[in-house]
Amino acid sequence: MSNQSESGFQEGRASTAGLCVGSRAPVTNWSDENIDVATQSGSASERVDYWREMILRLFADVEIGAIPNPGFFGKVRSQKCELLRISDVSAAAQAVNRRHLQPRCRDEDKYFAVLMLEGTEHLEQDGNQAIIMPGDFAIYDATRPHSLNFTHDWRQIIVSVPRASLNQLVVGMESRMATRVSMDNPVGRVLRMFLESVTSQISQFSAAEMVRLSESATNLIALTLGNLQTLDPDHSRCQALTLMRVKVFVNDNLRDPTLSAQQVALGTGLSARYINKLFEHEGSSLMRYILRRRLERCSSDLLNPANATMRVSDIAFRWGFNDLSHFSRVFRSCYGCSPRDWREAQVRQ
Repeated sequence: MSNQSESGFQEGRASTAGLCVGSRAPVTNWSDENIDVATQSGSASERVDYWREMILRLFADVEIGAIPNPGFFGKVRSQKCELLRISDVSAAAQAVNRRHLQPRCRDEDKYFAVLMLEGTEHLEQDGNQAIIMPGDFAIYDATRPHSLNFTHDWRQIIVSVPRASLNQLVVGMESRMATRVSMDNPVGRVLRMFLESVTSQISQFSAAEMVRLSESATNLIALTLGNLQTLDPDHSRCQALTLMRVKVFVNDNLRDPTLSAQQVALGTGLSARYINKLFEHEGSSLMRYILRRRLERCSSDLLNPANATMRVSDIAFRWGFNDLSHFSRVFRSCYGCSPRDWREAQVRQ
C-alpha cells in the first residue's frame, strides 16, 4: 500500500492487525448496544488511528485515507439490536475503500443504507457511481468491494441492515447498489423524517423499542427502494427468528469439535436441510457459518494480551478445531496471513 495516494489522502487500513491507537484514546466497550465515541485529545495521527478503530469495530474492515489535517475529527453515536444498527456519523474529509470479498464477521454481513445530512459523498460499487448530497439516500453492500470519497467535512445517518432482511423484501437488490435514490416522494420523506427523529434520540430506546423501530426502518427502506417481493411478512419474520435461534445454539456450542449439522438439527428441532435453506438467504450455509464463527473467536483470542502465553494450537483447539494444519490453512484464507503472523503483527504495534 502506498503511503500517500494521488489525491493527497494519507492511507491506512482499519484492521485489527494494524491498529495504532494513541495512548490518550478512550477505552470503549465496542459490544455495547449504545455507543457515543469521538476523536478527542492527542495528535492528529492519533485521532486518525482511533477513527480507524471506530470504523473497524462498528462497521467494516476497510482502508481509510485521511488528508493530513491538524483539525481531523470523527464522531459516532450509535444504537443497535440484533436486527439492525442505526448511527449518526460525522467526520473530516477522507477516502474509504473495501477490497475484501467476504465479510470478516456476521456484523459485516450487511447493507449500509445512507442518508446524507451534510457534505458530499462519492460512492462506487459494482461499476455504479453515485454522488449523494444533503437529503439524498443510497445503499451499498458492506460485504463486497466499494469506495467512498468525502472531500470535505461530512455527516450522515448510516443504517446497517442484515442483507437477508432486505433481500427478502426487495427484488433485485444487487442492481440498487451505489445508486442515488430519490427522496422526493411521500415514502422517501417519511423515511427521512423517521431516521432523523430516531437518531436524535439514540441511546434513549429500550431493547424492545429498538427491535420495533428496526422493523419499521427496514420496511421503510424497502418501500423507498421499491420493487417489493410478494412475500408474507409474518413468514419472513418467523424465518429470521428461527435463524437467530440456530445461530444462538451454534455460538453456545462452538467449542465442541464434533459439532455437526445433525447436532444442530437435533438441538434446535429443525431439519438440517431447512437450516441450510435459512442460511441460503445470507449467501452461506450452516457449516460455513460455524467455520466463520470459530475463526472469529480464534482471531479475537490471538489478539488478546491476556492470551499472550497461550500457544496458537491451544487457541485453535479451544474453539473446536481438531486439525492444526486445516486451521492454519483456513485462517490464512480468511485473514491473509498465518495465525502466528496475525498475532505478531499486533504485538509489533
